Amino acid sequence: MSVAVNIQVVEQLDRGISYAESCFETFRVIHGAIFLWDKHWQRLQRGMQSFGFTLNDSAQETIQQQCLTTATNMGDDCLVRLSVSGGSAAWGLHATSKPQVYIQAMPFTAKEAIALTTVEYPFPLLPRPAKFASDYALTLRAMRQWNTDTPLICKDGLIISGITANIALFANNKWVTPDGDGVLQGIIRQFFMDRHAITAAPCPTSILEQTKAAVLLNSGSLIQAISQIDKLTLDANHPLAGKTLTYKLKILKQI
Repeated sequence: MSVAVNIQVVEQLDRGISYAESCFETFRVIHGAIFLWDKHWQRLQRGMQSFGFTLNDSAQETIQQQCLTTATNMGDDCLVRLSVSGGSAAWGLHATSKPQVYIQAMPFTAKEAIALTTVEYPFPLLPRPAKFASDYALTLRAMRQWNTDTPLICKDGLIISGITANIALFANNKWVTPDGDGVLQGIIRQFFMDRHAITAAPCPTSILEQTKAAVLLNSGSLIQAISQIDKLTLDANHPLAGKTLTYKLKILKQI
């Protein structure tokens, strides 16, 4: 089967393409407001600083306003992806450049409860203090080995996360979320941790035997119910999830 390709001959290439020198943030814009924008900006800064870039306050104001304008032009509830790369530069690791900002937006569509399948992550786990594009490049490679579009990523007997979201499990009468290398320091995850709604700790896969309810946490869906993990059926409307769903309402009220 032949595939059409787009070919360009260039003198410079974006360093996000050349060397994965890029980070991104994804968030909802509801009625012209971004929930926890400061937290998203701090994480983006943290990631870009690891490449030697610092975005000043003026850049923050400009970028935030453009995200809001782009989303508002699409509707009252949109999903926005803000990406920052090293920008165009000549060949070579040490070439100088200045950051390039990309903004994408689309109307948000709520997702139904999801069924997950446990899979083994085939690469070594690294700390994830920011959303590095390179981490997701490895995930794309791993997906070719998994026979599912809805994986629950595990490594050496430990639960890590969903494919684009942190996970929280209600087991042994408390909410717990995985911690350790390979776990993204998620904004919504931290929101619940700061309010003592969930506790971060290593989560062995054996915890699933005691799990009664589970949810995915990210800045797009905020909270998404999980109906099943492998053969374990979970009640997406389980009363034990009530506390978490109450926090979802509090999130929406603060936007």
